[in-house]
Amino acid sequence: MNLLKLLNVSTLSVLMLLCTTVANAKSGIKEDKLKAKKVAFFTQKLNLNSEEAEVFWPVYNEYQEQKENLFEQRKAIHEQFARSLHKMPNKEVEESLYKLMAISKDEATLLETYMTKFKDILPDKKVAQLFVVEEDYKRFLLQQIRNTSNHR
Repeated sequence: MNLLKLLNVSTLSVLMLLCTTVANAKSGIKEDKLKAKKVAFFTQKLNLNSEEAEVFWPVYNEYQEQKENLFEQRKAIHEQFARSLHKMPNKEVEESLYKLMAISKDEATLLETYMTKFKDILPDKKVAQLFVVEEDYKRFLLQQIRNTSNHR
């Protein structure tokens, strides 16, 4: 009987691992498609020529990675507040508020740093357009999600 249970548990474990692997692979494919859509969207909207695109994308990807890191830090604090603000000691709440302020300062510094880098790569009008395109892309993605939801 114990051998049968062990075999069932082993089989279940392998199936769960396989499902997780397949899900991660599908997620990776979706992520790659999403990145490709973003590159095409930005390149077209910013009217980047090949020389500009070659220099712009590594710098922009670096910027996005750092921006995402700050977003995740902010999100963790917001989630902590949502989960347990009522249980948190005042001192911990105060520390978290100061962390949020520090994140905001880091975001401003990041923007300032990369604004300079973008201006070294692109004309000022394209740099200004970049921030418009980022918002346009967010709206585009939301519309895509809405369209997908409506077709289900």
